[in-house]
Amino acid sequence: MAELQKDPITRGDFLGFGVLGAISGAILTLPPVAFVLSPVIKTNVLGQTDVDPGWQRVASVEDLKSLKPGTPDVFEVEFPIEQVYSDKEIQEKFPESQKSQAEFTTRHAVWLSWKAPIKTQGTQGSGGDILGEPEKPAILDQKTSGFTESERQEILGKLNILSNSCAHLGCPVRWFPDKHEFLCPCHGGLYDINGGYVGGPPPRGMYSYTQAEIREDGTLYIKHGYDIQPGIPGISTQQPYVV
Repeated sequence: MAELQKDPITRGDFLGFGVLGAISGAILTLPPVAFVLSPVIKTNVLGQTDVDPGWQRVASVEDLKSLKPGTPDVFEVEFPIEQVYSDKEIQEKFPESQKSQAEFTTRHAVWLSWKAPIKTQGTQGSGGDILGEPEKPAILDQKTSGFTESERQEILGKLNILSNSCAHLGCPVRWFPDKHEFLCPCHGGLYDINGGYVGGPPPRGMYSYTQAEIREDGTLYIKHGYDIQPGIPGISTQQPYVV
């Protein structure tokens, strides 16, 4: 009788090749995945950003004077950004003639409005507990420049400076005068004029810019940075879904 032919690959060899293939696949896959997820890792894990940390102009004193109580207005701000491939550590290795001279910016829409008095300030903002109508600081009708430090702080303390991005998935919100609320057209998130959470899927209120200043001439400047606080994961600690 003819001998049965032996299988040249044993079960152990087969499992070994499978493990080796899995390791090889992981080695080839991880670098591109890490590259794609790099912005998320830098922002949410390491707390880093490519956006320039300097002051950017938002509105003039005339813009603030014309801002009507109870009606927010939107302003565009272009923040300079540094692309990943132009990191300073890499750029320093090249002579000046070989460095990229291109400038990059990211455009943000910023909602400005006068704050409405509220009942209480919670982790999700004012929560729709509006008690009265917003008021514009009287000093804006009296002066056009030469604002003192206390006057500048008074103006700033009454001003909402909100990101246009919904706190749910980053869609741009719109103001509906008849409802007197911000509405996200993507999934129905609702916010009051102060950016406080009113309803819908967002886990918190709208993001506020936390670094702002009014200069002596009444011009408003902000830095890139939001009200992200230690606290409840997914609510107060959640980062915006846009740069």
